[in-house]
Amino acid sequence: MTTWQEALSQMLAQAGASEEAIAQALKLTATVLRKDLSQDHTHPPLDLLTADEILGTAWPEPAWVIPGLLPAGLTILAGRPKTGKSWLMLQIAQAVAAGGVALGEEVASGSVLYLALEDPPQRLQSRMRRQRWSMGLPAEFMPLGRFVDQLGDLRAGGGERLARQIRVKRYRLVVIDTLSRAVGGDQSDVSEMTLALSPLQEMAHAFNCAVVMIDHHRKGFGTNPDAVADILGSTAKGALADCIWGLYRERGKSSAKLAITGRDVEERVLKLSWDGFLGCWHVEGDAFELELTERRQEILSALETLGQARLADIVEAIGQDKSNTYKRLQDLVAAGKVRQLTREEGKRRVVYYELVSDF
Repeated sequence: MTTWQEALSQMLAQAGASEEAIAQALKLTATVLRKDLSQDHTHPPLDLLTADEILGTAWPEPAWVIPGLLPAGLTILAGRPKTGKSWLMLQIAQAVAAGGVALGEEVASGSVLYLALEDPPQRLQSRMRRQRWSMGLPAEFMPLGRFVDQLGDLRAGGGERLARQIRVKRYRLVVIDTLSRAVGGDQSDVSEMTLALSPLQEMAHAFNCAVVMIDHHRKGFGTNPDAVADILGSTAKGALADCIWGLYRERGKSSAKLAITGRDVEERVLKLSWDGFLGCWHVEGDAFELELTERRQEILSALETLGQARLADIVEAIGQDKSNTYKRLQDLVAAGKVRQLTREEGKRRVVYYELVSDF
């Protein structure tokens, strides 16, 4: 017998109740308690969806700020310092505010908030004039020096305050430049990054807004772009983000690669070229396909100079990997651009390649 049952039995016995009455009272009380616990109004049941509700509901398609490239939700754009990340997001902000073209895709117009936490108004003005911003666009800016007083660290209430601003103003695009300026503390701490980013992600989805946070790449990443693994700091940033962009540019070069991946985004790598006069990036196309075309053209140019040549001669002439060069040669043979010849040289059979004449 539990403590409450003992206490109730003693109280009823002192009141003169019979053993049968005490047993019935204990049974009735236990039934009532079980019913109350199963219907605990202080902790109502969770609001859940059934499998049929998920399967049978006509859910809306994911919202896009840039079709196929930038969805509503939280996006991280990372890259090394001075690679052109801020320029890229400023031109996208202009395209969204004006309803123009961004990264080769037509975008619907909408209001924009740009937190330029590293740029004074003078620098913003210079860059905007260079990109040919027009007057009257629905874009608002928070330049250098105003963040601490108006929003504050995203881990310490700033995230919630910014989320409220998104709810009130219904921005279509919010740019935070940079994450390091908006979030203090240890960026390798999973709990801190989750605390800072979660409110923005939830609000972005609620109002079909794209929140883009400009971040940095870690040191010593590999030569092949990996937009997720190359982000500086905690893996929580990559795990939380709905979409991740990685901007890769070699020092002194006017071209770059933009690696894109995400939950609802087709993984791809775009080749960009820098227009220094307008301060804008232009999309040339799929980086892999363009690189493949360039490598094939190198082979054709080498054969034009060499005439008939062995694989080893072609590899030496173009300075490329032997295995990949062989594969590209076979593609050119299949396409009818190159002819493959076999000669008997002593006891060996040697394969030569030559251009197929158009005449």
